[in-house]
Amino acid sequence: MQDEMIRNIAQLMTEQSAAYASLESLTTQLIAALTRSEPNSIESLSRAGETELFRMRSRLLEITNALTDFSDFRAREAEPAPLDAEAREKFETAVSALLQAARAFSKTGRRAGSLALGGSSFAAAGIQMCGVPPTTYRAPILKYSTGAQR
Repeated sequence: MQDEMIRNIAQLMTEQSAAYASLESLTTQLIAALTRSEPNSIESLSRAGETELFRMRSRLLEITNALTDFSDFRAREAEPAPLDAEAREKFETAVSALLQAARAFSKTGRRAGSLALGGSSFAAAGIQMCGVPPTTYRAPILKYSTGAQR
């Protein structure tokens, strides 16, 4: 029973690793779309990423529940039997792959976040320093600046 629980957890972790790889690919494409300023691509990639993240959160909850069930099962046993070598190997491989995928995505995610933040800051600075014709933009900062048209 406990070996089957561990195999199930390993399978969920393997799926989560694949989801991280998919999310990393989407994020890399999003970086390119942000750089090229392609609003349609940015929107569709953002939606696809949100969908993948939702699935990943759901799977993470499944993993957490399965680990809790395993822990409870082991706590109820008077003398816990050791795990099957194959199940242990599968679990350790899945954990290692999941950690590696999460670290790889973390780097890509930070790059995308920096790019988005930098672009936003650049646009805000451009609007404040150069101004934008009031026919297209009416931010409070332009309302009070000297020489702004109303």
